Amino acid sequence: MVNIVIVATANYLWGAAVTVRSALEACCTTLNVYVISVDLSLAEKQQLFNSWQTSNLGTTKFIDFDLDRVNNFRSTLLVKSKSPYARFFIPEYLAEVSRCIYLDTDLIVCSDLNELQLLELHGKSSACVIDGGIDTPQQQQRLREKLKLQDPHQYFNSGVIVMDLDAWRRHEIQSKALVVAQDNYDLLDQMDQDALNIVLAGDWLVLDPKWNTSKGRADASFSDGIIHFLGKVKPWHADYAANFQDRWFALLDRTAFAGQRPVKLFGAGVAYRRFVRSIPTLEMVKGKLRRLIRSA
Repeated sequence: MVNIVIVATANYLWGAAVTVRSALEACCTTLNVYVISVDLSLAEKQQLFNSWQTSNLGTTKFIDFDLDRVNNFRSTLLVKSKSPYARFFIPEYLAEVSRCIYLDTDLIVCSDLNELQLLELHGKSSACVIDGGIDTPQQQQRLREKLKLQDPHQYFNSGVIVMDLDAWRRHEIQSKALVVAQDNYDLLDQMDQDALNIVLAGDWLVLDPKWNTSKGRADASFSDGIIHFLGKVKPWHADYAANFQDRWFALLDRTAFAGQRPVKLFGAGVAYRRFVRSIPTLEMVKGKLRRLIRSA
């Protein structure tokens, strides 16, 4: 039996449907789905539930999350929403579960997650894939100087996390991550991912990169592991023009959203969409000014 957890928002509704559907289709055993719902309506929850009706679907549980719990945490242009911080609360919300696999909602799961569910963690609380974008001098400097990581090459991407929840509760990882996110607001350029890397330093097992491979690094025949659609533009956006789009929509067509497609944008519409994505919130502007003043 496999336990997966996602954080679902209305903006990523199709993404949540596809991520879980792909995991169900690839899994050889019963798969339980726990959904931390940030802003989903009852109708949207029902659409997701309908999307996952396969013979191996086990328990499906929706858990409503109040964003006020993370109101004081940082957001960035890449994400804007503070919903990713909801993953900190997984040990609390899944109190009766000993192990789970956290998944972002911009993935295609191509392999059986039972392999991760049964993975030997060798005493570590988690298992993750090393982030693919940390090898530049700028990132290495950021990880050393801002995050104070002793080994800046040991920095994971938080899109896929195998979590020993008993260990997370024993080591109070949830409360530690919340403190780090609050106390290091201006240092966490990657938000919750940075906070988790600080708290879990030395306490996570390195997974094979196949379990969290960016769309840009996976070849067209990729079928062993997990494809991650990193970046601001996702397959369900009208201006997405990268690989695996056909495969993604083939999965969507096996959900409650079958046949639906984004409205195509042209000319000024594309430019406007890009402009909207580039607008920071007032909170982001205030934070940027504060950091500039402090550095000066």
